[in-house]
Order: sequence, then structure tokens, then C-alpha cells
Amino acid sequence: MKRPHVRSGLCLFLPVLAWVACSGCVAASYVIQLADGQFAVNGNVEPIDSVLASGQLSEQDAAKLRLIVLARDYAANTIGLNAGDAYTTFYDTQGDPLAWNLSAARRDALVPKTWRFPIAGEFPYLTFFDEPFLRQTEQDLLNAGYDTFSYELDAYSTLGVFADPVRSPMLQRDPLSLVETIIHELLHNTVWRASQTTFNESLATFVGRQGAVDFLQVTFGDASGWPEFATKFYADNDAVNAFLMQLYADLDAYFAQPLTSDEKVAGRDAVYQAARDRFSAQVQPTLNYPDVFGGYAGLPTNNAWVLGNHRYNLDLGVFAAVYSANGDNWPATLEVFRAAAAAPGDPVAYLRDWVAAHSAP
Repeated sequence: MKRPHVRSGLCLFLPVLAWVACSGCVAASYVIQLADGQFAVNGNVEPIDSVLASGQLSEQDAAKLRLIVLARDYAANTIGLNAGDAYTTFYDTQGDPLAWNLSAARRDALVPKTWRFPIAGEFPYLTFFDEPFLRQTEQDLLNAGYDTFSYELDAYSTLGVFADPVRSPMLQRDPLSLVETIIHELLHNTVWRASQTTFNESLATFVGRQGAVDFLQVTFGDASGWPEFATKFYADNDAVNAFLMQLYADLDAYFAQPLTSDEKVAGRDAVYQAARDRFSAQVQPTLNYPDVFGGYAGLPTNNAWVLGNHRYNLDLGVFAAVYSANGDNWPATLEVFRAAAAAPGDPVAYLRDWVAAHSAP
């Protein structure tokens, strides 16, 4: 099931090079495919201006590429994100997939499988450019008793190490998702906390969403219909996220019971089925665009899938409260987010304390 949220990843190329020096041939095989894939991207980019002038794109794709240019400029000049040379070039995959992300989790608990890298820290997913290697790694994890969740990437951030290009699969997105994705990825270049993937991804989700709404309002105005559509769509997102947070809480309570691991695995589908039924009966009928989110009625019995959604959508209300307390001023809001990322301890706890200190009495 494809979810209608931004999915991104990180290319851990440089951290993995350090890891390979001390971790042996398994790490070497991973870094080789990662390096090959990243260098293939880096070596085959074209300036966006040249691509648009060449006429090689359809009219629709050319319009989306121009929209990306506008969104990138807005992200850099109005929001204040570190764009550098990102999204000034174009990489055509020639119809092939760009890359994949893979995550895994215990079947008897909401505990992710993680991988640790020098510099970048701990991550609950890996990026692959080589699909056979991805599938073998995924099968090894399944054989070891994990749930797995893999999906194609059309965008990922190198945290400013490389000038990330627009990748051709991104043009399959609708304009709202496209703008959100550009802002989401550029946030990663701007605010980052090692070993805090949920903070990093959820913060990027908030900034991407709010930034997209602001951009569409400023760029196209109410008459275009885009601001209204975005507001309604993200209201649906919020309702679905609340449903998924409840599923997470229900599963967490279920797995906390004094049962054996086998008993927990055997009985967990009842929790998932109750969630499927609740979504169909109570959530989907209330949505503005119920068909867009209909796949959640068939959500998989898969803890890795649940954790994948969770890490992109946690504490969005806290980030929104910081933005509101700053008078919807992006540069001031980013300074608070940077301070949270740099502070010792939990960055979200830092933000909660900041909001409490800056709220009107």
C-alpha cells in the first residue's frame, strides 16, 4: 500500500565509507552499491535551464520542473532553508527506479532494527541503489525474524554533501506533493540532529507541509484553489495520523502484556484488524478525500510499516506551536529548531519548554 505522505531517505555514502574501514566485507558490499549509485547520479546531471530549453520534457513535466524552481527559491529566500546548489540540476533515470529504502522491526514489539554509522549516527533504515542487493538484505532480515518495509524512493537528501538534483521520478508527483517534497528535503540540509531520525523526519514533515501551504497561497492565491485543497488534504492527513497514533498506542499496550514472543506474534493481527475496521467505519467517512486514503483500510500486519509512518508524523503539533508563537515567521522559527537540534537531551522536550516559556499567559 502506498501512503500519500512524503517519503524520503538519506544517502549515507560518506559516513558509510568510514564504517567500511572497520566493519569488514559485508559493509564493503553495501558501500560499493551505494557509491556506484550515487556516482551514477552525480555524473549524469544537467542544468535545469538546459533541460527546459532542450524541449526534452513534456509540457506537463516542464511545468512541474518550473514549479520546483519556484519552490526551491521560496524555500531559500522566504523560509530560509539551506538550498546551496540543490535542485538546480536534473537527473533522468530513463524510467528506472532511483533507489529504495528498507527498514525492519521486531514482530513482537514496536522496536526498530537500527544501523549505526560514524558521523551520521544511528538510523532505522538503509538506502539501496541495487535492487537485488536490497531484496537479499530484506530476505535475510525476514529470515532472522523481523518485519520489513521497503519502498521506492524518488527523493532523498545527502545533507548538503552533494548538490542534490531533481530526479525524474519526482515529476510523477502532484504539485502539492512536489512542493512539499522540495521543502522537506531542503529542511534536512538546514536542521539535523544525529541519531534522532524521528525528530529529523517529523520536523521535515511539518516544515514541508506548512511551507507548501504558504508557498501556494503566496504564489497562486485563493482563486487557484490550491490553498483550499492543501488545507483540506492536510486536515485529512491529521485525521489519518491521529488514527495511526492510536494504532501505535494499541499495539504498544498489546505487546506490553505478559505473553511469550510467539503468543504476541500470533495474536497481534487482532489489533491490526480492529484498526482496519475502525478506519473504515469511523475515520474514512469523515475525510475530505476518502478515496485518496482508502488504502489504510487494508493496512498490513507489519510493525516496520507502523514505525515507518510513526517516525514521519510525531509531534507535529509541537512544531506548529513554535511556528505560531513566532508569529508565523520562518527565519525566527528555524532558529528555534536549530537550537533544539543543537541542545543536549531530547530536542522535542526543548521545544515543549520553549513553547511553554513563550506562550501568552
